[in-house]
Amino acid sequence: MVSVKNIERLDKILSNSGFGSRRDVKRIVRSGSVEVNGQKVYDPEFKIDLDSDKISIDGEILEVEKHSYFMMNKKGGAVCSTKSDRHQTVYEFLLPEDNQKRLGGSLSTVGRLDADTEGLLIFTTDGELNHKLTFPKYEVKKTYLAHLMNAVSDSEKTEYIQKAKNGVRMPAAANDPECDAKPCVIEFLSDDKCKITVTEGRFHEVKRIFIALGNEVVYLKRLSMGTLNLEESLECGKYRPLSQEEICALKDLVS
Repeated sequence: MVSVKNIERLDKILSNSGFGSRRDVKRIVRSGSVEVNGQKVYDPEFKIDLDSDKISIDGEILEVEKHSYFMMNKKGGAVCSTKSDRHQTVYEFLLPEDNQKRLGGSLSTVGRLDADTEGLLIFTTDGELNHKLTFPKYEVKKTYLAHLMNAVSDSEKTEYIQKAKNGVRMPAAANDPECDAKPCVIEFLSDDKCKITVTEGRFHEVKRIFIALGNEVVYLKRLSMGTLNLEESLECGKYRPLSQEEICALKDLVS
């Protein structure tokens, strides 16, 4: 039995694959340039089974993408919004052919990073995966590299680690009231640098945790989210598609 969600109209598929507007696509289809499973199709509303049907345009097979998935090494100073009057947005670093609507919808960031925070940022049109990766129920781990304003002694390190493990009381920030942070893990790399792994993702969470511990974050970079690690060779502001293995690992994590 064919799953309804895998059936799409031909004109929608072509339009979301970069062949122009619905009007442009209708002209292409009616010209006889489109074949489905080797047979010419002249009806723009012809129903396509994405799991089994093969579409070709002028003899070339069309690889249909229902969803897009990208990893970016976010640059400091860029905001996770589609528009901004004061800052670059992370979408400005994407090529037009990547930042276009797919069958599954428009490209969105999986969660947000503050303007001054760098590192791993995931983009996808897969709304279901996006929701699960950010929904508190799934407790997806997010690891950050944090540089602290004040050096931390050995005894203070032990105190930080234990308090974070128990969950600290975070101060209010913007519209997020004072609240208890979920238990998290801190690993010190030096007296003023550490890795911190959280599972909640509240507004300014990492910064608020260290304020609660009596310190301040002066640099923050996300290193990983769930099973996905930031590629070390990826320069700031650059991005790449996720591999099929990376996509499957993220989906398995929240299945």
